[in-house]
Amino acid sequence: MATRTFKAKIKLKSGVQEVTVQADNYFKAKEMLEAQYGKGSIFMGPTEKR
Repeated sequence: MATRTFKAKIKLKSGVQEVTVQADNYFKAKEMLEAQYGKGSIFMGPTEKR
């Protein structure tokens, strides 16, 4: 499967930050973001960047 780029907005103590992640699909992108920033930290997304 091809790697795709996803973008998401993450809630941080200092505010909301837009980040990108490369993953095979939406579910893996979400899993990676939650592993990095914590469960419940995703403000918006992930959506595929085009």
